[in-house]
Amino acid sequence: MKKLFCRLSSSRPVAKLFSMHARLDERMRVMFPKSSVFAVVALAAFVSLGAFLFPQVVQAQDCLFDCPDLGSDPSFNPWFNSPQALDIAYCFDRDCVLNLKDSKGNPIFTGKSIPTPQVSQTNLSCPGSGEIVEILGTVVALLRDKKGNLVPNSAAQASLFIKILGVTCDTSSGTSIASRVVDVNELRTSVFDPASSITILPPTTPGTPASLTSKGKGWAGCPTDNTGTLSGKCAFPLGTEEFTVSQRANQLPATTTGPPVNRFQVGEVYRAVQSTKFVGVRDCKGDPQTIPPSIDPSTINCSVGEIVTGGDAQGLLTFGGNWSGSIDKTINPKSGTGPFDILSTVDFLSNILPDTVTASANNGPEVKATSCNDNFNQKIPAERCNFPARNLLPDGCQDGEIVNILVKGKLAITDGNGNDFRFVSKDDPICNNNP
Repeated sequence: MKKLFCRLSSSRPVAKLFSMHARLDERMRVMFPKSSVFAVVALAAFVSLGAFLFPQVVQAQDCLFDCPDLGSDPSFNPWFNSPQALDIAYCFDRDCVLNLKDSKGNPIFTGKSIPTPQVSQTNLSCPGSGEIVEILGTVVALLRDKKGNLVPNSAAQASLFIKILGVTCDTSSGTSIASRVVDVNELRTSVFDPASSITILPPTTPGTPASLTSKGKGWAGCPTDNTGTLSGKCAFPLGTEEFTVSQRANQLPATTTGPPVNRFQVGEVYRAVQSTKFVGVRDCKGDPQTIPPSIDPSTINCSVGEIVTGGDAQGLLTFGGNWSGSIDKTINPKSGTGPFDILSTVDFLSNILPDTVTASANNGPEVKATSCNDNFNQKIPAERCNFPARNLLPDGCQDGEIVNILVKGKLAITDGNGNDFRFVSKDDPICNNNP
């Protein structure tokens, strides 16, 4: 589909926050505390790398419709799908996973293996009608008990696929707003594609993070072994049902919280707002189904009197990244230091909040940089920071394997509604254990 490119410009509120003072202040910094350094490193890497090696990302885009990655909401809350026998919570990004806690308030994921979900949204034309939007990717799913507490041993990797049909995108309010409102008595399969679902994967699935390989318990109605652990794929259809006028008003009411532009209308099941990077879906789930056969949405039931669930997400500014500052890059897990460049032709570097930036590799721990230096005088401005490769890969890596590095953080700009701009930057160097 046609992409909607709405780049940051001086006419946008966010652009006005790129002050000269902020840029000069950033240029005066040479060394940062651990947390600060790392943040700047990631962004710097993206800038230079994007311009020279990744032409498709030489200019960061204003989210939402042309930024592929979705993050959790500003509070890092998971999405939920209930009611029925199983109440499912699932995370879109690493920040949400790090925020998950058990009934005693302890983090569920710590240490060397922290799952890294990734969810994206397809682009659409705006203004336009009859558009199709897909939200898809890998998530971390858990069950909630009757008290609403997350069940740690139920944690599993899952595939999310939500396809919304007949979306309208409008620009008359001064910002692009995509919406899908369910008509009275409209067929459920005309709103959400029948394949829309969340599929829970057994812990034996290749590529499952180490922290999930001993979990996946408690999924009643799904294929399990004699220990109660998932033994096969299990899909829960996601979507809606046919509503009468009163049912629609009761189960899909207008919302009253959050910035006015983000609030759902009566009957609205999907809403996305470019200026606030907001994406929201209100949907219900059906009974668990073994895969194969195909997913059957006829079991989807939105309980009478209950606001249907789903969740809100925040679009992320997606930057390219470059480990070691070269095209043919390798990473040595024994190394005490290594550079990561962030490149951008847009002046984002001076707006990095250093204390918020972290990096991880192959679902490993969060690591902050040890030092950071700017290179604003070169043709393409860049920020390069160093951090210990051995901390990123405490268990090492095998020669020749790809190492997935994720850098993330916040920028010192907002959308005017109190929502921070967040970014992610990625690269995939090759493991090389040679000195």
